[in-house]
Amino acid sequence: MNPVPTPRPGRVVCFGEILLRLAAPAGELLLQHPRLEPSFAGAEANVAVALAGFGHEATLVSALPDNPLGAAARHTLRGMGVPLEAEAVAGRRLGLYFLQPGAMARPASVTYDRAGSAFALHDPARYDWPSLLAGADWLFVGGITAALGDAALTALREAMAAAQAAGVRIAFDTNFRPSLWQGREAEAAAILRDLCAEADLVFAGRRAAAMMVGGDYGAGDPDAGFHAAAQALFALSPRIRHVAATRREVASTERQNLTGLIAHREGVSVSETIALEQIVDRVGTGDAFAAGIVHGLITGMPRTETIGFATACAQWAHSVPGDFLRASLADIASMGAGAADVRR
Repeated sequence: MNPVPTPRPGRVVCFGEILLRLAAPAGELLLQHPRLEPSFAGAEANVAVALAGFGHEATLVSALPDNPLGAAARHTLRGMGVPLEAEAVAGRRLGLYFLQPGAMARPASVTYDRAGSAFALHDPARYDWPSLLAGADWLFVGGITAALGDAALTALREAMAAAQAAGVRIAFDTNFRPSLWQGREAEAAAILRDLCAEADLVFAGRRAAAMMVGGDYGAGDPDAGFHAAAQALFALSPRIRHVAATRREVASTERQNLTGLIAHREGVSVSETIALEQIVDRVGTGDAFAAGIVHGLITGMPRTETIGFATACAQWAHSVPGDFLRASLADIASMGAGAADVRR
């Protein structure tokens, strides 16, 4: 019998901002006591870390301040197996976000402080996209970058255009954050809709689709609603081959049900619904899901396996504090097998 071949690792270029996350201790309000727990984060950085953990070559393209915070971010990402292509910019700052964890019926909340950051104001001409994308299979980008201002949006559009020219597939996570679009709310729908139309894989649920293209997808059967929302997105462009999202039923901050969905031109594949109990940290779990979908598409998993794997990645991410998915393929597989006992 011939051995089962190991799938070829992919090369994924992720483009986005690295942030310093400052979180209140579990159960506390922000600055209830003078303590904050620091860690690095950022949607595209989270995806890059997860894919590196799955054995792929994941590079993060960004811009960092030329100061100790920028150096620490660079060191942390490299320690997670993610090389950075990030210019060190003098006189700029690192973007921050402050997390107030939720508890019981009180939801978590995020406060951003990222205006004027090294990434947001970086000159788009400084990115050499043909060189940065050389040999890449996928470019992973998102709507958060589009929300950061004209310079970041220009760089994002140039990255996507270069990826198309080079035959690199594009994954675009809508990641609509209303607080980041303040003063530009009227522009958000059109900008995000246009960016989705340039992607091969779009991450957008029913609410995001309604915001971008109109319609009401929230009534009736949720799977059918997602399918209808995906069809509306497919109508934007023949480039879009897949639309993926999670569906969440919230009983409390610690108890939720999670379902993953991926739509394609022929239909929808839906994961089993996972009961999440005693959630440790919810932030960054959508990025873990996104990385799982990209991994499945790179390695040629059947769609039913891809959506199951991606949802399991999100499940794992709920169990560990911080935004990064610190898990290997074996970790995800063992959790899916129900191996919750002590491993020795």
